[in-house]
Amino acid sequence: MTGALTGAVTGVVRRRRSPGLRAGVTLSFTLGASALATLAALGTHAVTREHLLDQRERSALRQVFADASSVRDGLRTAGLPPGDVLAAVSPPDGSDLLVRRQGRWYSSSLEVGAADVPAGLREAVGSGSAAVAWSRVDGRPVLAVGVPLPAVDAQYYEISGTGELARTLDAVRAALAAFALSTAAGGALLGVWASGRAVAPLHAVARTAARIAGGEPGTRLPPTDDPDLTTIVGSFNSMVDALEEQIQREARFSADVSHELRSPLTTLTTSVALLQRRREELPPRSQRALDLVSRELERFARTLDDLLELGRLESGAGARERVRVDAAVLARQALDGSGREAVPVRASGAAPVRVDAQQLGRALVNLFDNADRHGEGLVAVQVQRAGARVRVLVDDAGPGVPPAERQRVFERFARTGSRGSLPGSGLGLSLVAESVRAHDGAVRCTASPAGGARFVVELPADDTAGVGA
Repeated sequence: MTGALTGAVTGVVRRRRSPGLRAGVTLSFTLGASALATLAALGTHAVTREHLLDQRERSALRQVFADASSVRDGLRTAGLPPGDVLAAVSPPDGSDLLVRRQGRWYSSSLEVGAADVPAGLREAVGSGSAAVAWSRVDGRPVLAVGVPLPAVDAQYYEISGTGELARTLDAVRAALAAFALSTAAGGALLGVWASGRAVAPLHAVARTAARIAGGEPGTRLPPTDDPDLTTIVGSFNSMVDALEEQIQREARFSADVSHELRSPLTTLTTSVALLQRRREELPPRSQRALDLVSRELERFARTLDDLLELGRLESGAGARERVRVDAAVLARQALDGSGREAVPVRASGAAPVRVDAQQLGRALVNLFDNADRHGEGLVAVQVQRAGARVRVLVDDAGPGVPPAERQRVFERFARTGSRGSLPGSGLGLSLVAESVRAHDGAVRCTASPAGGARFVVELPADDTAGVGA
């Protein structure tokens, strides 16, 4: 069940390709802040521009009315040419003056003439109304203002540059753009913070689930004062409690059943041993039956031992004192203890590990038995040091395990491929996986360079000096 939970967590992680919740929340905050900042900037720019243009027009009209009064008075003076009248006027810097009288145009500048006065402005002033018009002269923005002078039968125009106003509006636009960008950046930062706060409970659940799947079934989510999370925390912890209770109940049931089978198994073993001593007195047919019973009884005993060990591991009662030992020495002891003295152990340097020597030795023997029973014989055992890990490699001479079945062989009672027709309980490799996992290690099946199957046991290296076995 723990393995299934680990597989589910791994599957979720592998399927997670699209942007997650945190990226979505951050993007939503960024887009929202950008939209609001853009709307605010556009509105502010429109209002500011309208206000500045209106002020500029009002100021220009006041100035033009004052200058037009001076021009009118000058034109009333008998014999004074319009050019001299314009020269006597003092307009703002950058302004050009024009007068139209009796169909002729007079200008205070050689660069500005009648062609620079917008046609619409001429029509408005010709109809007897003062008017303003925004235009461009030689590529520069200008404001043209016209005033009729009916007392002297003339029209007065004043064209002034608006470069300063344009620069002011450019500065306003730059400031508003900077405001919009900074607001968008602030929205992104706020989104990062808010998304972090939003997914923090999910990360806590994921970490807790990973710890539970990693062999810490007592891990729970801490209590919270957040009313929105109280129900989630309580439901999760209740679910884990129920799951742990179910696992322990199943482990206790398995252990109890296995233990209860011990007595009849001992009786049967004793009876078969007694019959074996009188084997020669039995007819051939009975001898064959006795051999069959003896083999099945031995197989049953091994299965029962495996079930007891698995139950002990799952119930948490499998913790025994761990000692520091070299993995090569442990592998050599497992080989010698199982009658495989001829199989060499190749080691490349020291490979210290801290383990329950009895439990891990049993796991190695199960790997050796698996190689002999299903892999056409144990070929070699290697011990390697790989950084902070120690690897024990067990190679057999068989056809190997198909890639699609290399994970399934560690399931209980799994009998894949040709293994289904061979003797065995199907618990040996499952017991290996549980034992290695109890030591914070991992075991996997791969292909041997020699062509058979290779089982790799990885354990944490123990470089603690001065700790004896």
